[in-house]
Amino acid sequence: MITDQSPMTRLLKQTMIIRLLLFSLSVMCSGSLSAEAPLRIAVASNYAKTLQTIVARYQEETGDMGKISVSIGSTGKLYAQILGGAPFDLFLAADVERPQRLAQNGAAVSPSQTYTNGRLVLWHPEQRSNVPIERQLKQIERLAMANPQLAPYGLAAEQTLQHLQWQPSNHLTVATAENVGQVFAMVKTGNADAGFVALSQMLELGVPNDQYSVVNGNFHHPISQGVVLLKNGAQPARAKGFLRFLLSQRPIEVPEAAQDAAPREADISDQ
Repeated sequence: MITDQSPMTRLLKQTMIIRLLLFSLSVMCSGSLSAEAPLRIAVASNYAKTLQTIVARYQEETGDMGKISVSIGSTGKLYAQILGGAPFDLFLAADVERPQRLAQNGAAVSPSQTYTNGRLVLWHPEQRSNVPIERQLKQIERLAMANPQLAPYGLAAEQTLQHLQWQPSNHLTVATAENVGQVFAMVKTGNADAGFVALSQMLELGVPNDQYSVVNGNFHHPISQGVVLLKNGAQPARAKGFLRFLLSQRPIEVPEAAQDAAPREADISDQ
């Protein structure tokens, strides 16, 4: 029996062995990368701080210490990224319409569920909140609000101004931001005298409640906020677990002063 192999045969065998080793290594690395992929959450700006608190609570109570990546932006921009194939596991919007659309077109693997109901406020640091909103608007030179086309809170602000039949004075400038996070920054830095933001931002950041007026909910459409599990995510099991935890949380407690003031402060009292 002939056992000697030609140099060519030995070279082919060595090449085959190397290829098999490289293939096995690539499979192992692929599995490792998949296991280490973070849970990716896209969240509307108004809920970002609250979500940060919930994430910490979730990790503490469940022991899931895997990486969680949070992307913050306007609902419209995040929605466009998801349609473009962004690999988010969860989408926490500031409305219910866009999560519903994702569920309808197959980009989501679950129906939209409401995780919170938002409240709109006018933050005017230099004006006391017991002054009616319409009168406050007359004293503002630079007003900030989110883009109504991108952000539900911007739409609610626009509807509020329409309800009040507000007509801007010649000296007033309206600055439009992409989301309420940017509106908050504009007011905080003095680049705007006042701005329409979310009550959750005021509460989370400890803004004194005499600096803002909670808008009467009858002045705009409800700001129900929906969440969906997404098809392109790499962590479906962790996403389901986090969603269950999120929906089990109690809503943000609104201070009694803010609750009592909501209808009264926003009403027009100087007619």
